[in-house]
Amino acid sequence: MKSKLLITTSIVILASVSAGFLIMKNYERSDNVETRAMLVMRAIGHKILLHAGDSTSRILPVKKVSPSVFQLEFQSPFNFVPDTLVSVVHTSLASAKLPLQYTVNVFDCSTREIIYGYRIAEKTNTLVPCLGREQTKSCYVIQIAFLEDLSNDAIIRYLVLSGAAFAMIAFVLIGRAHIIKGRKDTLPIDEGITLGKYVFSSEKRLLRVGQETLSLTDKESKLLSVLSASLNQPVDRDKLMKEVWEDHGVFVGRSLDVFISKLRKKFQGDKGIRIVSIHGKGYKLEID
Repeated sequence: MKSKLLITTSIVILASVSAGFLIMKNYERSDNVETRAMLVMRAIGHKILLHAGDSTSRILPVKKVSPSVFQLEFQSPFNFVPDTLVSVVHTSLASAKLPLQYTVNVFDCSTREIIYGYRIAEKTNTLVPCLGREQTKSCYVIQIAFLEDLSNDAIIRYLVLSGAAFAMIAFVLIGRAHIIKGRKDTLPIDEGITLGKYVFSSEKRLLRVGQETLSLTDKESKLLSVLSASLNQPVDRDKLMKEVWEDHGVFVGRSLDVFISKLRKKFQGDKGIRIVSIHGKGYKLEID
């Protein structure tokens, strides 16, 4: 087993390092990353206007304020919902493989005041305020400032280091997989916990009531796990968001309330189970 692990790990590491250098070579032949960022900015403007119901007005040429700061201006006034702006920007940058640590500021054209802004950085420094509140129709300028250097040298270093990091992660995961394979027959089976008339299996993401089985999404299962761990006790919103969304990208809008509503519907078969809203605090799973 040790020899197989060593051979497999060596192959993965060599492949990862080779892929890193190939990516670097291909990148050196590709368009300048700043050019890609400017193209993505135009795509972001196009999507925001479409969400505002505007498919005809023009997006003005993107301005490069500095090597890492880009500015987007529009021909006509428009309105936007912060949730949409956050989602469009993040998915567009991710699909273009641009750095995902950045700040976004929306300026009023006439006063140059910032009417909305947010920051996506390391988990402890991410700040996305005032979601769910539509901004009125007006003339806006959108500015995206990357927190990383977008010069070619910086991106190449990032790609090479990413290849090395992937190799290390692969080494750990392969070793863990062999350990689990060797002891799989001794692992405990998740039989689930009883919640009123229901049996909840977090491992299988299932709710069973009588002969009926209800499937849960990953977030529904995690949310129910946190609530059931503090049965009949209030759980803070911050704790719920941290446990369920912290490692899964941007928390958009009223996602927590939406998933709470979905869980409530799944428990309609037992009136003795309630997910109660605690004003100004969070939620509580109550069972008679």
